[in-house]
Amino acid sequence: MYSLIKNSFTHPLYINIMKIKCSLKKSLLLALFAVAFFNLYADNGIKVSPKMFLKGALGSDGLMRDDLRSKGLLPATEPYSALPNFQHYGGGGGETVASPNVFKTLGNNAIVDWVVVELRSENAMSTPLATRSALLQRDGDVVDIDGFSPIKFPLLQGKYYVVVRHRNHLGVMTAAPKNLSYTTTLVDFTDPTMPLYGTNACYSTPYYRALWLGDTNHDKKVVSQGAYNDVDGLFFQVIQTPANTSYSLNYILTGYFDTDINLDGNVIFNGPNNDPSVIFNQLINSCSGTPCLPTEQIP
Repeated sequence: MYSLIKNSFTHPLYINIMKIKCSLKKSLLLALFAVAFFNLYADNGIKVSPKMFLKGALGSDGLMRDDLRSKGLLPATEPYSALPNFQHYGGGGGETVASPNVFKTLGNNAIVDWVVVELRSENAMSTPLATRSALLQRDGDVVDIDGFSPIKFPLLQGKYYVVVRHRNHLGVMTAAPKNLSYTTTLVDFTDPTMPLYGTNACYSTPYYRALWLGDTNHDKKVVSQGAYNDVDGLFFQVIQTPANTSYSLNYILTGYFDTDINLDGNVIFNGPNNDPSVIFNQLINSCSGTPCLPTEQIP
């Protein structure tokens, strides 16, 4: 009997069965490890901390105004998914602030507006891999929906082009891919020494950079007069507002609108603090003191 049992353990069929079981166990362990690894980097992901200025909101004190927040006009959910000619990638879109308290923060960390952060492969700079709607603070820091964390993407560590966008400013992209990892990497678009893709990609001074303002019709250009200009839409929005019963050119439309070029919460076509003059002044005094027509430089 003992001999029969002993022989059964050495039988080729038994040995093959055990090999199959071991192989299955090994495959299962590898699969579990792969799932665990994927979940680990998907939950944490690579982290980037962009910094950027919007020219429309930038004050002389080096901080941006937070008029949209202070007037209670900021939407709790990102606005970009509803914009024409815009598309989210890699699971981005639909971001909502984690708590209403995020918009109650004051000072340098007060929220100015929603922006978009985008990553592109080092081998395909023209193709977005992932986007994420995020929040811009007065001092230029771009943070996640909790109001303080860096922006996370469910991607592996590596080199990526970093892009930042805003709904009525021209987006910009790094000239070279950045090394991004599971620890936070700062990408400072306000630094005039950091190379950007293209020519005249930003409003630039010796001390800082800011995204060009005024792309109200989302055609990736800023035009003050002539065909496809960014002022006509503003004019018609003010004139056609139902509350503007007298069709006044001086009517002030308050709200969260892409035609609010200086981001003060008011759309003004004519009169003090009007929005068309902001575009005009930028174009006249823009590229090293000479007129130019800013065009988005992202490929």
